[in-house]
Amino acid sequence: MNVFLLGSDQRIVRAARVSFAKDEEVQIERDIKLIRYLLENRHSSPFEHVVIAFESSEAFWLELLRKVKNPTFQAYYDGRHVWLNLRNLINAMDHIPEKVVDVLRKRLPATYAMIKGEEVKGYSTDRAYAEEKIETSSGFVALIDKLELDSPMDYYTFLVECPIFVARQWFRHRFGSYNEVSRRYVSYEPTFYIPAYLRKQAKHNKQASLDHPVEEPWNSQFLEKIKFYVQELNKCYLEMLEKDVAREIARGILPQLMKTRFYWTVPRISLDNFISLRTHESAQKEIREFAIAIKDMVGYKQWDKTMRL
Repeated sequence: MNVFLLGSDQRIVRAARVSFAKDEEVQIERDIKLIRYLLENRHSSPFEHVVIAFESSEAFWLELLRKVKNPTFQAYYDGRHVWLNLRNLINAMDHIPEKVVDVLRKRLPATYAMIKGEEVKGYSTDRAYAEEKIETSSGFVALIDKLELDSPMDYYTFLVECPIFVARQWFRHRFGSYNEVSRRYVSYEPTFYIPAYLRKQAKHNKQASLDHPVEEPWNSQFLEKIKFYVQELNKCYLEMLEKDVAREIARGILPQLMKTRFYWTVPRISLDNFISLRTHESAQKEIREFAIAIKDMVGYKQWDKTMRL
């Protein structure tokens, strides 16, 4: 049986710490304490950025689904491999083949030890913070890791920085795992996306724009107003924090042009759907630039249309 794993102990920590915008930090003792906290308090989303695949049969997969008595449990079968993220694997630990558990023990030594209530004797780290990074006009996307078995269920983890309005479009692609910076937890000064010019509304498509600016002087005048109001709102935000206004309230005045950052772990079939939809000429320019960048990183595959997620 071949077993494959995407992620590390550190990947779990980074996905959790992005909420505090501290995902670049490596402090092993604190990292181990954080993993223990996440497990004990059932903060499960960071564990979804670790993915396991192992060769098995359809009969085993169906039996696994029958045995695990948890209504949120998910496992997928691509005709050769069973795929689970770590959150689901923890729920199914009693029914997982020993060879899979052994790989988990070796590749995630700290997390595995805490799941089993054992002494932690190791800690696994990522090879790099970002293997490949592409800048766009409104932010960047970085490929963190990938698990490719030439299957529709291949998995990829990306780090994305983009304006909030782009992130909200992005999160509509629901089949994947997201962990995002939270301004309930952080108070560093935000950054904003100011477009080079303001695009015209398309006449025959209510949701689309034309890729050329509105007429002058309106383009320049509105851009100046945008910059002014962004600066004023940011100034007010920082002043409220200085006067001890709760971050969770103060953040409400920040505009959608503010940049956010998130981790996205996604199966190939859903990633290809994202690429197909968001590289289309009718997609918004900002998210289209991200989709094109991702396509350049990983290519595009047209899977059997009968397989839908």
